[in-house]
Amino acid sequence: MPGSDECRLSLAAVARHTAGRSLSVFAVGAAVLLCSPTTVFARALVRFVHGVPGAGRATVELNTGHGAIDVGSIGFAQHTRWHSIRSGEFSWTLVGAHAKRLAGGTATVGHGAYDIVVLIRRTHVRLGIFEAHSARPGTTLMRVIHGAPELGSPELTLDGKEVVKRLSYAHATPYLSISPGTHSLAAERPGSTTPLVSVPHVRVAPGVAYSAIVLGSGGQRVRVVTLTDRGAPLVRSSSQVRRKHAAGPGWVVVNPGDSLWAIASRHLDPGADNEQIAQYVVAIWDLNSARIGTGDPNLIFAGQRIKLPQRPV
Repeated sequence: MPGSDECRLSLAAVARHTAGRSLSVFAVGAAVLLCSPTTVFARALVRFVHGVPGAGRATVELNTGHGAIDVGSIGFAQHTRWHSIRSGEFSWTLVGAHAKRLAGGTATVGHGAYDIVVLIRRTHVRLGIFEAHSARPGTTLMRVIHGAPELGSPELTLDGKEVVKRLSYAHATPYLSISPGTHSLAAERPGSTTPLVSVPHVRVAPGVAYSAIVLGSGGQRVRVVTLTDRGAPLVRSSSQVRRKHAAGPGWVVVNPGDSLWAIASRHLDPGADNEQIAQYVVAIWDLNSARIGTGDPNLIFAGQRIKLPQRPV
Protein backbone atom coordinates (compact mmCIF):
# COMPACT_ATOMS: atom_id res chain seq x y z
CA MET A 1 0.00 0.00 0.00
CA PRO A 2 1.48 3.40 -0.93
CA GLY A 3 2.48 5.36 2.12
CA SER A 4 2.67 2.41 4.52
CA ASP A 5 5.65 1.36 6.60
CA GLU A 6 6.41 -2.00 8.15
CA CYS A 7 8.86 -3.27 10.77
CA ARG A 8 9.36 -6.17 13.15
CA LEU A 9 7.57 -5.85 16.50
CA SER A 10 10.19 -6.25 19.20
CA LEU A 11 7.84 -7.12 22.03
CA ALA A 12 7.12 -10.84 21.62
CA ALA A 13 4.46 -10.71 24.33
CA VAL A 14 2.25 -8.63 22.08
CA ALA A 15 2.40 -11.23 19.34
CA ARG A 16 1.57 -14.02 21.81
CA HIS A 17 -1.26 -11.98 23.28
CA THR A 18 -2.89 -11.28 19.93
CA ALA A 19 -2.41 -14.68 18.29
CA GLY A 20 -5.56 -16.72 17.79
CA ARG A 21 -7.99 -14.11 19.09
CA SER A 22 -11.20 -13.21 17.29
CA LEU A 23 -12.16 -9.80 15.98
CA SER A 24 -13.88 -7.64 18.56
CA VAL A 25 -13.29 -3.97 17.78
CA PHE A 26 -14.86 -1.49 15.43
CA ALA A 27 -13.71 2.11 15.74
CA VAL A 28 -15.04 5.10 13.83
CA GLY A 29 -12.86 8.13 13.21
CA ALA A 30 -12.70 11.19 11.08
CA ALA A 31 -9.82 12.75 9.22
CA VAL A 32 -8.63 16.31 9.32
CA LEU A 33 -9.38 18.25 6.17
CA LEU A 34 -6.43 20.39 5.11
CA CYS A 35 -4.72 20.62 1.72
CA SER A 36 -1.01 20.43 1.08
CA PRO A 37 1.42 23.29 1.75
CA THR A 38 4.09 24.15 -0.78
CA THR A 39 7.67 22.99 -0.57
CA VAL A 40 8.84 26.46 0.44
CA PHE A 41 7.90 25.71 4.05
CA ALA A 42 7.41 21.95 3.61
CA ARG A 43 5.44 20.85 6.66
CA ALA A 44 2.69 18.35 7.34
CA LEU A 45 0.06 17.87 10.02
CA VAL A 46 -0.04 14.34 11.46
CA ARG A 47 -2.18 12.50 13.99
CA PHE A 48 -1.58 8.91 15.18
CA VAL A 49 -4.24 6.31 15.97
CA HIS A 50 -3.28 3.31 18.17
CA GLY A 51 -4.43 0.09 16.49
CA VAL A 52 -2.19 -2.52 18.18
CA PRO A 53 -4.23 -4.54 20.70
CA GLY A 54 -2.19 -6.01 23.51
CA ALA A 55 0.52 -3.36 23.36
CA GLY A 56 -1.09 -1.34 26.15
CA ARG A 57 -0.65 2.38 26.46
CA ALA A 58 2.21 3.65 24.34
CA THR A 59 3.98 6.89 23.54
CA VAL A 60 4.62 7.85 19.93
CA GLU A 61 7.98 9.53 19.31
CA LEU A 62 9.07 11.04 15.98
CA ASN A 63 12.33 12.42 14.65
CA THR A 64 12.57 14.33 11.37
CA GLY A 65 16.28 14.92 11.76
CA HIS A 66 15.95 17.91 14.07
CA GLY A 67 15.51 16.18 17.43
CA ALA A 68 12.92 13.85 18.95
CA ILE A 69 9.27 14.88 19.21
CA ASP A 70 6.91 13.26 21.73
CA VAL A 71 3.51 13.40 19.99
CA GLY A 72 1.55 11.85 22.84
CA SER A 73 0.69 8.79 24.90
CA ILE A 74 -2.34 6.80 23.71
CA GLY A 75 -4.15 3.54 24.44
CA PHE A 76 -5.75 1.20 21.94
CA ALA A 77 -8.22 2.98 19.60
CA GLN A 78 -7.16 6.37 20.94
CA HIS A 79 -5.48 9.13 18.95
CA THR A 80 -2.88 11.79 19.53
CA ARG A 81 -3.39 15.47 18.96
CA TRP A 82 -2.34 16.99 15.65
CA HIS A 83 1.32 17.89 15.33
CA SER A 84 3.12 19.90 12.67
CA ILE A 85 6.29 18.21 11.39
CA ARG A 86 8.65 18.65 8.47
CA SER A 87 7.52 16.87 5.33
CA GLY A 88 9.64 14.01 4.04
CA GLU A 89 11.11 11.01 5.82
CA PHE A 90 10.83 10.65 9.58
CA SER A 91 11.70 7.94 12.07
CA TRP A 92 9.10 6.75 14.54
CA THR A 93 9.14 4.75 17.74
CA LEU A 94 6.35 3.21 19.81
CA VAL A 95 7.45 3.24 23.46
CA GLY A 96 5.62 1.23 26.13
CA ALA A 97 5.79 1.06 29.90
CA HIS A 98 9.18 1.52 31.60
CA ALA A 99 10.50 3.16 28.42
CA LYS A 100 10.49 -0.19 26.58
CA ARG A 101 10.73 0.14 22.81
CA LEU A 102 7.84 -1.78 21.28
CA ALA A 103 8.33 -1.01 17.60
CA GLY A 104 9.84 1.52 15.24
CA GLY A 105 10.86 2.32 11.73
CA THR A 106 10.85 5.05 9.11
CA ALA A 107 8.06 6.50 7.00
CA THR A 108 7.42 9.44 4.68
CA VAL A 109 4.71 12.08 4.48
CA GLY A 110 4.14 14.76 1.90
CA HIS A 111 2.88 18.29 2.37
CA GLY A 112 -0.69 17.53 3.52
CA ALA A 113 -2.56 16.38 6.61
CA TYR A 114 -2.48 12.70 7.54
CA ASP A 115 -4.17 10.21 9.82
CA ILE A 116 -1.51 7.62 10.63
CA VAL A 117 -2.84 4.32 12.01
CA VAL A 118 -0.42 2.06 13.89
CA LEU A 119 -1.40 -1.46 12.77
CA ILE A 120 -0.31 -5.04 13.45
CA ARG A 121 -0.42 -8.26 11.48
CA ARG A 122 1.07 -11.31 13.13
CA THR A 123 4.35 -9.98 14.59
CA HIS A 124 4.73 -7.00 12.28
CA VAL A 125 3.82 -3.43 13.14
CA ARG A 126 3.21 -1.07 10.27
CA LEU A 127 2.00 2.45 9.75
CA GLY A 128 -1.05 3.02 7.57
CA ILE A 129 -0.66 6.57 6.26
CA PHE A 130 -3.84 8.11 4.87
CA GLU A 131 -3.95 11.63 3.49
CA ALA A 132 -7.08 13.57 4.40
CA HIS A 133 -9.25 15.40 1.89
CA SER A 134 -11.82 18.11 2.42
CA ALA A 135 -15.54 18.37 1.78
CA ARG A 136 -17.02 21.31 -0.04
CA PRO A 137 -19.61 23.43 1.76
CA GLY A 138 -22.93 21.62 2.00
CA THR A 139 -21.50 18.19 1.16
CA THR A 140 -20.42 15.30 3.38
CA LEU A 141 -17.69 12.76 2.62
CA MET A 142 -16.89 9.44 4.27
CA ARG A 143 -14.30 6.73 3.69
CA VAL A 144 -13.48 3.48 5.53
CA ILE A 145 -9.97 2.47 6.60
CA HIS A 146 -9.51 -1.28 7.19
CA GLY A 147 -7.28 -1.95 10.20
CA ALA A 148 -8.59 -5.34 11.42
CA PRO A 149 -6.72 -8.22 9.73
CA GLU A 150 -9.05 -10.92 11.09
CA LEU A 151 -11.90 -9.46 9.05
CA GLY A 152 -10.26 -10.62 5.83
CA SER A 153 -11.57 -8.58 2.89
CA PRO A 154 -15.16 -7.76 3.84
CA GLU A 155 -17.97 -6.17 1.90
CA LEU A 156 -18.96 -2.76 3.23
CA THR A 157 -22.50 -1.47 3.35
CA LEU A 158 -23.96 1.93 4.12
CA ASP A 159 -27.60 2.00 5.20
CA GLY A 160 -27.91 -1.59 3.97
CA LYS A 161 -26.56 -0.87 0.48
CA GLU A 162 -23.25 -2.19 -0.81
CA VAL A 163 -20.63 0.51 -1.29
CA VAL A 164 -17.48 -1.63 -1.59
CA LYS A 165 -17.41 -5.29 -2.67
CA ARG A 166 -14.11 -6.12 -0.96
CA LEU A 167 -11.75 -4.01 1.12
CA SER A 168 -8.29 -5.39 1.84
CA TYR A 169 -6.53 -4.99 5.17
CA ALA A 170 -4.58 -1.72 5.59
CA HIS A 171 -6.37 -0.11 2.65
CA ALA A 172 -8.99 2.62 2.49
CA THR A 173 -11.99 3.23 0.31
CA PRO A 174 -12.22 6.42 -1.73
CA TYR A 175 -14.19 9.21 -0.13
CA LEU A 176 -17.89 8.69 -0.77
CA SER A 177 -20.36 11.55 -0.98
CA ILE A 178 -23.27 10.97 1.43
CA SER A 179 -26.12 13.06 2.75
CA PRO A 180 -25.82 14.79 6.15
CA GLY A 181 -27.72 13.08 8.96
CA THR A 182 -27.61 9.64 10.58
CA HIS A 183 -26.31 6.53 8.79
CA SER A 184 -25.51 2.89 9.58
CA LEU A 185 -22.24 1.20 8.63
CA ALA A 186 -21.62 -2.55 8.44
CA ALA A 187 -18.90 -4.98 7.34
CA GLU A 188 -20.04 -8.36 6.01
CA ARG A 189 -18.41 -11.39 4.49
CA PRO A 190 -19.10 -11.38 0.72
CA GLY A 191 -22.35 -13.22 0.05
CA SER A 192 -23.45 -13.14 3.69
CA THR A 193 -26.27 -11.06 5.16
CA THR A 194 -25.00 -11.33 8.74
CA PRO A 195 -22.79 -8.35 9.68
CA LEU A 196 -19.37 -9.12 11.11
CA VAL A 197 -19.60 -5.78 12.84
CA SER A 198 -21.87 -2.77 12.55
CA VAL A 199 -22.33 0.76 13.84
CA PRO A 200 -26.02 1.69 13.55
CA HIS A 201 -26.01 5.41 14.34
CA VAL A 202 -23.25 7.50 12.78
CA ARG A 203 -24.12 11.19 12.65
CA VAL A 204 -22.45 13.28 9.97
CA ALA A 205 -22.60 17.01 9.28
CA PRO A 206 -22.44 19.02 6.05
CA GLY A 207 -19.10 20.44 4.96
CA VAL A 208 -17.11 17.72 6.75
CA ALA A 209 -15.21 14.60 5.62
CA TYR A 210 -14.96 11.54 7.84
CA SER A 211 -12.90 8.37 8.09
CA ALA A 212 -14.40 5.22 9.64
CA ILE A 213 -11.40 3.27 10.95
CA VAL A 214 -12.05 -0.46 11.53
CA LEU A 215 -9.77 -1.78 14.29
CA GLY A 216 -9.71 -5.09 16.10
CA SER A 217 -8.42 -8.48 17.28
CA GLY A 218 -6.80 -9.49 20.52
CA GLY A 219 -10.02 -9.73 22.52
CA GLN A 220 -10.57 -5.99 22.85
CA ARG A 221 -14.12 -4.89 23.61
CA VAL A 222 -16.12 -3.19 20.86
CA ARG A 223 -15.85 0.58 20.92
CA VAL A 224 -16.54 3.57 18.68
CA VAL A 225 -14.15 6.52 18.64
CA THR A 226 -15.52 9.55 16.83
CA LEU A 227 -13.00 12.11 15.57
CA THR A 228 -15.01 14.97 14.13
CA ASP A 229 -13.44 17.48 11.78
CA ARG A 230 -14.93 20.98 11.62
CA GLY A 231 -13.98 21.26 7.96
CA ALA A 232 -11.68 23.36 5.82
CA PRO A 233 -13.76 24.07 2.70
CA LEU A 234 -11.96 25.11 -0.46
CA VAL A 235 -13.72 28.47 -0.80
CA ARG A 236 -12.46 32.04 -0.67
CA SER A 237 -14.04 34.91 1.22
CA SER A 238 -14.81 38.15 -0.57
CA SER A 239 -12.84 41.36 0.05
CA GLN A 240 -15.84 42.73 1.94
CA VAL A 241 -15.69 39.78 4.36
CA ARG A 242 -11.95 40.25 4.71
CA ARG A 243 -12.44 43.84 5.87
CA LYS A 244 -15.28 42.84 8.18
CA HIS A 245 -13.10 40.31 9.97
CA ALA A 246 -10.07 42.57 10.37
CA ALA A 247 -9.03 42.94 14.03
CA GLY A 248 -6.01 45.22 13.99
CA PRO A 249 -2.60 44.76 12.40
CA GLY A 250 -1.28 41.23 12.80
CA TRP A 251 -4.33 39.82 14.61
CA VAL A 252 -7.75 38.39 13.73
CA VAL A 253 -10.81 37.58 15.85
CA VAL A 254 -12.46 34.25 15.07
CA ASN A 255 -16.06 34.64 13.93
CA PRO A 256 -18.83 32.01 14.13
CA GLY A 257 -18.28 29.37 11.45
CA ASP A 258 -14.65 30.35 10.86
CA SER A 259 -11.88 27.85 10.14
CA LEU A 260 -8.14 28.35 9.84
CA TRP A 261 -8.55 27.76 6.11
CA ALA A 262 -11.05 30.59 5.81
CA ILE A 263 -8.87 32.91 7.89
CA ALA A 264 -5.77 32.09 5.82
CA SER A 265 -7.58 32.64 2.52
CA ARG A 266 -8.91 36.03 3.66
CA HIS A 267 -5.44 37.32 4.52
CA LEU A 268 -3.57 36.21 1.42
CA ASP A 269 -3.63 37.83 -1.98
CA PRO A 270 -6.79 37.05 -3.98
CA GLY A 271 -4.73 35.06 -6.47
CA ALA A 272 -3.33 32.67 -3.86
CA ASP A 273 -3.83 29.02 -4.82
CA ASN A 274 -4.83 26.16 -2.53
CA GLU A 275 -1.23 25.12 -1.81
CA GLN A 276 -0.30 28.66 -0.75
CA ILE A 277 -3.38 28.85 1.50
CA ALA A 278 -2.56 25.49 3.07
CA GLN A 279 1.02 26.59 3.68
CA TYR A 280 -0.31 29.63 5.54
CA VAL A 281 -2.75 27.45 7.53
CA VAL A 282 0.17 25.41 8.89
CA ALA A 283 2.09 28.62 9.71
CA ILE A 284 -0.92 30.03 11.60
CA TRP A 285 -1.32 26.78 13.54
CA ASP A 286 2.37 26.62 14.46
CA LEU A 287 2.20 30.17 15.83
CA ASN A 288 -1.13 29.77 17.65
CA SER A 289 -1.53 26.13 18.70
CA ALA A 290 -0.88 26.88 22.38
CA ARG A 291 -3.14 29.95 22.26
CA ILE A 292 -5.98 28.00 20.62
CA GLY A 293 -5.52 25.18 23.11
CA THR A 294 -7.68 22.51 21.47
CA GLY A 295 -4.94 20.37 19.91
CA ASP A 296 -6.96 20.34 16.69
CA PRO A 297 -6.36 22.90 13.90
CA ASN A 298 -9.96 22.44 12.82
CA LEU A 299 -11.41 23.20 16.25
CA ILE A 300 -11.29 26.94 17.00
CA PHE A 301 -13.85 29.02 18.81
CA ALA A 302 -15.61 32.26 18.02
CA GLY A 303 -14.11 35.19 19.92
CA GLN A 304 -10.56 33.79 20.06
CA ARG A 305 -7.81 36.19 18.97
CA ILE A 306 -5.29 34.65 16.58
CA LYS A 307 -1.94 36.15 15.70
CA LEU A 308 -1.14 36.16 12.00
CA PRO A 309 2.38 35.14 10.92
CA GLN A 310 4.22 36.98 8.21
CA ARG A 311 2.68 36.17 4.87
CA PRO A 312 4.81 33.91 2.63
CA VAL A 313 6.53 35.68 -0.22
